[in-house]
Amino acid sequence: MSTEKPSAAACVPGGKCVPCESLDKSHLLSPQQVESELASMQLWKLSDDNTKITRTYTARNFQTAMDSLNAMGVIAERENHHPDMHLTGYRNVEIVLFTHSLGGISLNDITMAKMIDDEVRFSYSPKWLRENPAAKKD
Repeated sequence: MSTEKPSAAACVPGGKCVPCESLDKSHLLSPQQVESELASMQLWKLSDDNTKITRTYTARNFQTAMDSLNAMGVIAERENHHPDMHLTGYRNVEIVLFTHSLGGISLNDITMAKMIDDEVRFSYSPKWLRENPAAKKD
């Protein structure tokens, strides 16, 4: 078992995110750092105010939208790091990640986004998938 400590602002796969209350403003990532992290995560976008990362998609139907939201909820509870999740029009989903206590983006958010990408099974609307070919690897 590794004795290496996780960085001060990182979720540990299979473990817990660093408690947000233990973080301070020095753990905020710059817009350049966030863009660098998102370069390999094409479905995530940096918000215009540089304080959040978001992922939006249209699910195949209401049930598949709820299934993906529930799967994200399981990860959020396990990691104790909770995204804002929005369901509109019965199948349009928006996931918003930021470290609430800091009002910006920390490595917890990047790691949580990666966990969502790796662990959640998405079932997209065929039309949305045609318009967003980067999602085909999900």
